[in-house]
Amino acid sequence: MEYKEKRKLILAAREEKEKLEMYSAINMFITSRKIKNLTENTTASYNQALTKFSDFLEGNGIEKIKDIIVEDIQEFIQTRMDEGNSAPTINKYIRSLRAFFNFLCSTGYLTENPIESVEKLSEEKRVLRTLSRDQVMALLDVPTRSTPVGYRNYVFLLLILDTGLRLEEAISIGTEDVYWQERVIKVFGKGRKERFVPFSDLLAVHMREYLELRGESDTSIFFLNIDGQPLRRRTIQEDISDYGKIAGIKGVRVSCHTMRYTFARNYVLNGGDVVSLMRIMGHKSLHMAQLYTEMFQADISKQHDKFSPVSSIFN
Repeated sequence: MEYKEKRKLILAAREEKEKLEMYSAINMFITSRKIKNLTENTTASYNQALTKFSDFLEGNGIEKIKDIIVEDIQEFIQTRMDEGNSAPTINKYIRSLRAFFNFLCSTGYLTENPIESVEKLSEEKRVLRTLSRDQVMALLDVPTRSTPVGYRNYVFLLLILDTGLRLEEAISIGTEDVYWQERVIKVFGKGRKERFVPFSDLLAVHMREYLELRGESDTSIFFLNIDGQPLRRRTIQEDISDYGKIAGIKGVRVSCHTMRYTFARNYVLNGGDVVSLMRIMGHKSLHMAQLYTEMFQADISKQHDKFSPVSSIFN
């Protein structure tokens, strides 16, 4: 191919890329995320954030990707703040937009990244509220264990409290993912990252009993509804919330997230190390581990006072 002809093709390709509109760009990006085998929730989160951004751009007469400037992104963030979005929510938008524009730059659709200088908002320290021992016992007393649904939910509560699994992870477990002899469950966490989570002998007893009650099914999903279909997240969320109200639990939201943090707190207080806790809970960085340590520091100090060898000698 001659130089002039080659140059003409390159300029034509560049011109075609410059015509790329937001709608097409979003579709390309979402497809690329699906190819990476990200979870449906992650993909949906990207789609929701980018659709909001696209609506904002459309309202301001901006159609083509090449016309987006950093001020557009800053103005979008400001509109989110004006509508009352919290800092963590806005930071989710920023993370989605960053992934989107990084993709467009890496694929040659943009030569300059408009979000490069945009920083996340500072967030207040999170307070991780957990259930006390009495609250856990009250919660576990609520499900009617003599019924299939009640016993299923009882086992589900035990599972979260015993392993610290996320809700999505728990409802996605298959019967083939439970390694009874090794006492571990294979879990696919955020980003489809695989890990093995240990579980107790007591939980194993109840999980086996539930499997017998569950019976054979066309699906391998461990937890099923009364129709033999995979348990839906909204169903179990609403059941657990209702159990909390029936148990009379005040001052803390009763949810899978709360039970996950309750597992973390008890793991640390019972002598578990933070690095192991990170692996069990599927955290990628030390940020959450440090947060656990800060949140539970008062309890850890009490434990030290109780079991300190020096204190025991002089007492």
